[in-house]
Amino acid sequence: MKKFFNYAIALLSMFALAQAASAITFSVTVPSPTYQCWVVGNFNGWDNAKNQMTKVDATHYTLTIPEADFKDQTVTSANIKYKYLSGPGDWGFVEKDSVGNEISDRNYAASDIVKKWAIVYNPTIPAMPKFVTINALVPVAVKQLYIVGTFNNWTLPTDSTMMTQIDSTADGKVFTKKLWTADANKLAYKFCAGPAWDYQQTSTQNIVFPAAEFASADVVTAFNKIYDPSKLGTVVINAVVPAGTDTCWIQGSLFGWNMANAQKGVKNNDGSYTFTVKDVQSMEYRLYNRPDWDHPEVDSIGAERKNRIVEYPAGAVTNITVIGWKNLANGIPQIALDKSTVFASKGTIVVNGAKSLVELFNVSGQRIASVKTSGTYTSKKLTSGLYIVRVDGVTKKVVVK
Repeated sequence: MKKFFNYAIALLSMFALAQAASAITFSVTVPSPTYQCWVVGNFNGWDNAKNQMTKVDATHYTLTIPEADFKDQTVTSANIKYKYLSGPGDWGFVEKDSVGNEISDRNYAASDIVKKWAIVYNPTIPAMPKFVTINALVPVAVKQLYIVGTFNNWTLPTDSTMMTQIDSTADGKVFTKKLWTADANKLAYKFCAGPAWDYQQTSTQNIVFPAAEFASADVVTAFNKIYDPSKLGTVVINAVVPAGTDTCWIQGSLFGWNMANAQKGVKNNDGSYTFTVKDVQSMEYRLYNRPDWDHPEVDSIGAERKNRIVEYPAGAVTNITVIGWKNLANGIPQIALDKSTVFASKGTIVVNGAKSLVELFNVSGQRIASVKTSGTYTSKKLTSGLYIVRVDGVTKKVVVK
């Protein structure tokens, strides 16, 4: 009987360890005052009203979430991304750095420290729904001014959030906007000198509305870019993509970084995709294999690619190459090329066993050779560095010394 009891205890211990190993514990130190703390990330689909943390004391919160409860089952402690909020359901409560600037998504750590909240949520203070009037003084070069914030859930600047110019002085132009907010206690906003995030103010700090309305205008001295409606045009982006890509989508600042607005590319006979985007002056963008955040293009080392930038008229016709996808949506396997198939030799790259097409890219993704061939291919002399070789749709990185 004793032996059975010991065996049962051992099984329970093993089960407890297995459970512990398949859960992630968030522990965070927060500024005072903090009344609640919430955690949001790729594990819960960036739902900012789903995971409230448990209060340990005035400045410490904790929460353990089983990985089985993750919305995305591919997320682990190695690839989890997350942030903290002081309240639920509104990005106006998100954490900031010590001076109020945006911070990057967090990687997992056993303990975290929040330096500052954009707004401190206080559940004891009732909501203050009201109309407010916002005035802004901006440089004279600004032709159109937009306001975005918690009142419209930080969505893309549109005609409904365009402000009205009411004055022009030696100090600049004055714009105004009367808007409705469900709670003036948590009203935060930014200005954009055009109808896209490319034109937002250079300061990354949100402006927070006080309990009483402003007696004077907010002053914005600089924007990332200034929109000029006379300089808009259509941009055509042609994208060479990895073999097996069955759909391709573009997402970016002109679409509000909102996947509901993502534009599907037109597939060409050679397997490439073409995107035609109207009314572009400047746009940050990235391509996706599916209209969701889990399928972005990646760079030569497999990391999510940094945003691309296109401007009109210089980029009226833009040709790009997608080296790979983070997740190939159609599930076609990418078989690694072995050393006998692709290798560097005396300043060249040699390919054996090609069946139809060999493509060569530099580390920036620029295609420097494309040869239809079968059998053996030898590149021209190359400078030292990292190259990406694609043979019949399968890729490999090669270092030339």
